[in-house]
Amino acid sequence: MKPTPLLILIAGLAAASSVEAKWQRFPSVDKRPVEAGIKGINSSATIDSSNGIGRVNALLSADVVDHADIGAGNSNAVINLGKAIMVSRSTFTNDEIEGRATLSGSADKKSWAVLDEKVFTSSDREVAFTFAGMQVKFVKIEFALSKGGSIRNFQMFGAENDGDYTVKQSADGKSGSPVNFAGVGGARIIYASPKPSNSVDSAAAFNKFSFPESDERYRTIIYDMGQLRIMNEFGSVHSPRPVRFEVFAFDQLPEKEDWRGRLAFDPAEFNVKEPVASAEDTRGLGYIKAKPAKSVKSRYIAMRWEPDFNPPAFEVGGINIGGFGNFSYTPGAGGPGAGAGPGDGGTPPPGGPPSDPGPDDAGPPPAPIQGAQSLNGVGLNAGANSP
Repeated sequence: MKPTPLLILIAGLAAASSVEAKWQRFPSVDKRPVEAGIKGINSSATIDSSNGIGRVNALLSADVVDHADIGAGNSNAVINLGKAIMVSRSTFTNDEIEGRATLSGSADKKSWAVLDEKVFTSSDREVAFTFAGMQVKFVKIEFALSKGGSIRNFQMFGAENDGDYTVKQSADGKSGSPVNFAGVGGARIIYASPKPSNSVDSAAAFNKFSFPESDERYRTIIYDMGQLRIMNEFGSVHSPRPVRFEVFAFDQLPEKEDWRGRLAFDPAEFNVKEPVASAEDTRGLGYIKAKPAKSVKSRYIAMRWEPDFNPPAFEVGGINIGGFGNFSYTPGAGGPGAGAGPGDGGTPPPGGPPSDPGPDDAGPPPAPIQGAQSLNGVGLNAGANSP
């Protein structure tokens, strides 16, 4: 029996709604936490002392791919935050180290309180310290390792958020301090596909996405930078798998109303648009960098990962959208777009932003880490400990 026109119509609508549901906008976020102790972000943080850690200044880097090298045995570093601040969360990406890590805090470097201690193996990609918030001026991280390697994307978070920071750029985007616009300056995550399995709030706040096992070819994250930004480098730490990485820039985001009258991204644009930067890691290093041929000036940035094989889940544990800018700290002056506008920095969907999302609107989550590298769009076969 031939299918009736009504059944064909229903099947077509179901297929269309399934595709569009994958590209629902994230709920609008008012404020995002800002990393503590990152050089350039109104921070006077320094490495007070270190023992047994190579490239130790990577602990203060805004670039998530930068690595600190740690050998087997005991090692440590003390970070002077320059002032007493609240710290309530810390994580790092693990590149092959195995053993124990201890995080401690102090107001005067004389009396130390252990914040958390973790025992992990080399297969644990992200090591997360969880503890009640504490006001500290000094942070000490200690390692007792049976196997050496590297760590990347060392992060600390507390009470500060991007609502208190404004980031301005020069006309050519070349002056000021290094900035990761994925973490400060008003950027908002507005799409992630396929739908991550971790919480929307955590994904949007900390740039960590756990993409589930999927037969889809790409894992995609789209940012609204809130205003035109000038960017010169892109990268990530992610699951240690061979991967192709592409970055697309949009001045106007290709969106259309879905069957419910809500804005949804149109992925067909990827089929006709050329990436502004790309790289390939054939070794599965777990980190990657891509430099465009020239600086990218745009408001919307889409980043896509194409893993070599799909069955396992794919996790993105840190993102770098690099440029230069000058920071100013004025409580309440920053936030979405660092003054560019309300909500996610863009025009909200018809009827307002989906602040109370249903099951089909639930946004993405956080994830673990790793990567490779490229220069001017050409993949580099860097060593396992080379950024």
